Amino acid sequence: MSQGVTEERVKRGGLLLVNACDGNKVTCRLLGGVAVVYLVRDIYAELPMLSREPKDIDVAAHRKDSGKLTRIFEGGLGLKADARFNALHGAERLKFFDTQMNTRVDVFLDIFRESHVIELKDRLDKFSPTLPPSDLLMTKFQIWEINEKDLKDIVAMLYKFELGDKDDMNTIDLGRIIELTSDDWGLYKTTTVNIERTLNYLNTIELPGKVKDKVVSNLNRIREAMDKAPKSMKWRMRAAIGERVRWYETPEEA
Repeated sequence: MSQGVTEERVKRGGLLLVNACDGNKVTCRLLGGVAVVYLVRDIYAELPMLSREPKDIDVAAHRKDSGKLTRIFEGGLGLKADARFNALHGAERLKFFDTQMNTRVDVFLDIFRESHVIELKDRLDKFSPTLPPSDLLMTKFQIWEINEKDLKDIVAMLYKFELGDKDDMNTIDLGRIIELTSDDWGLYKTTTVNIERTLNYLNTIELPGKVKDKVVSNLNRIREAMDKAPKSMKWRMRAAIGERVRWYETPEEA
């Protein structure tokens, strides 16, 4: 897939959906690979080895807006709903198909559930057109069966963004990462493992020294902040069980 096609997928498959919803007063935010590509797109000229080609479109919306969103997607944008999937899973997920772009569109309603659950209901109106960068990064860190495209996304984000106390186009809110990982031991465990996996991945890819240095520094800052932060009672109770019980879901279960 050419870079032009990738850009078109971001525009049509991503921003068009968000803008159409915004025009109808429905909150819809990008997540997944298209969201990362949108946020870090300016670094790809410098670091083409980190660029990738998202195949599908992921968005998040409010559960209360699922009916309105379906009408916008089907009526206004011509997407085809997966009626069976939506009937079975519509409380948390919806699926559509964009026949023009030959692309699947997955909609997460109020929560993001894959290897772990991340609550998004109170996060969707804080940033646009994507999830807040901290939440977007955590949707990558939470993947137990992580692959190279996800590792590339983590590296790209941690080079593009600074760590701070807010989410904006240049900053990741470190406090949000701490909030999530200090309340959920399983998410903390998987994030810790994936920080190590990302550090190992950096040893396998050709990157300028300044890029690796910044990403390593940010990874270490995140890990240190996670370790030092006070933990909830729920976290401590689950930590006592540890790895004797599996702490993540598989994609099939999710």
